[in-house]
Amino acid sequence: MLALVHLVGPIVVEAQAPDQAALMRRVGLYANWFVNQFSNVVSEEQYEQRFSLNKRRRELTSDFMLVGYPGSKEAVQTFRDIRAVDGKPIGDQTDRITRLFLQPFESAVKRAQEIHQEGLRLSIENGRLMDPLTVLGYLQTAYQGNFRISRGGQDRKLGDDVREITLTPGRNHPVWKPARAWVSEATGAVVKTELRVGFGGSAQVTTTTFGVDPGLAIPVPIEMRDEVPRGRDDFIGTARYSNFRRFEVRTESVIDVPPVKP
Repeated sequence: MLALVHLVGPIVVEAQAPDQAALMRRVGLYANWFVNQFSNVVSEEQYEQRFSLNKRRRELTSDFMLVGYPGSKEAVQTFRDIRAVDGKPIGDQTDRITRLFLQPFESAVKRAQEIHQEGLRLSIENGRLMDPLTVLGYLQTAYQGNFRISRGGQDRKLGDDVREITLTPGRNHPVWKPARAWVSEATGAVVKTELRVGFGGSAQVTTTTFGVDPGLAIPVPIEMRDEVPRGRDDFIGTARYSNFRRFEVRTESVIDVPPVKP
């Protein structure tokens, strides 16, 4: 069973609550550490797409992974390879993405991007596919400067030392989206994130919760929930993650792929 993250990360625990600058340094270090730890980990994603009134539903089973570029601490990219739609396999696609990285790295990345884009057409009509790690990426030290950051209240439901922080993109950074994160003041560990586009009841909201995988003993995304208001018939996407396993990109751009757990 996955447990909520509270005190996971590279930061030494301190009893006194930090000021905002110190807190964001801890969060930035934790986000950098998370990306490093989660890079080159592949998981199984069960992504349910539905509407609040319409009976149309779709369930997509995919390999989801974050690939780190060799020699770079910050250059990473997520990939999704859809292997089955509503329980029906799509050809022979078992571990297709990970097998790609047995090829030279750059060509593998290009083909993986193509596979990721091809999968978008399998999404339900008028639905969408989101990335659970977007906000955590924002929190990396290198990208915090793109936002105006403010500290909110504590959320005891998520942990005794968990505090909400808000990220508002600067005017010179139109690509970034408003977001919130709930983090441990002691360690900077990210417990929950929220990406928000729009305002009030018409806002499109994507929420991700994180936990510790007992096999890898590192934080991982547990669940992502995506809500898009569409009048009365809202779109709702729910993705759950399991079967985490690691592979290593070698210097010569070759990887070791462990066997899939039963």
